[in-house]
Amino acid sequence: MKRNQFPKCIIPIKNPDKTWHQPIDMDDLGNFAHPCRVILCGNPNSGKSLTILQLLLHKKPPFDKIYVIHNDTQTKEYDSIDCEILDELPDIDDLDSEKSNLIIIEDLEYKTMSREQRALLDRYFGCFSTHRSVSLFLTSQDAVSIPCTIRRMSSHVFLWRSGDVNHMSILSSRFGLTPRNLRFIFDNILTDRHDSLLIDSTRPECRFRKNIYEVINIKI
Repeated sequence: MKRNQFPKCIIPIKNPDKTWHQPIDMDDLGNFAHPCRVILCGNPNSGKSLTILQLLLHKKPPFDKIYVIHNDTQTKEYDSIDCEILDELPDIDDLDSEKSNLIIIEDLEYKTMSREQRALLDRYFGCFSTHRSVSLFLTSQDAVSIPCTIRRMSSHVFLWRSGDVNHMSILSSRFGLTPRNLRFIFDNILTDRHDSLLIDSTRPECRFRKNIYEVINIKI
């Protein structure tokens, strides 16, 4: 076909870096398509790590390799899964991009990270995730400590009840939720302190959910 005979529309062109992207699972809301970039924000003992383990139970197919970035490399928190515990983010070249990789970043302490590690974290969320087969689960006790660029590049956000609605609003505002929306949801729907609000940008038809599965219908 000659150049001037191309149709007047967007022509699909496959990106060889993204041929491995998984489709949305229409049967299981807990099976997040790889790659995903998930933020989990809540107070200590709210259920962030438990939620991650629940998501891993539902992952189909399971991740080929899991790395956990943890301040305590002797932690037993993830003994139930096959993973490698590290004290800092691995170099992207140390990962096999032909396989599905997951990096779990436990209780992010962004201010104490080196400049190199901060830049690497940004690259993981902004480029490596979609081009080098890496999903990311990042937990934090403080929404303010999560860089704005990372918040904007997240695909899923989990929120637990916090005494500071403004902190929760920082994350939820990316998806159009107002402080008033949040107060209504937590006061009337998420009544247990372990209940979480999931905001899922990959599923517009059920974007807001309680504890992964229960769809919340709210006008924003």
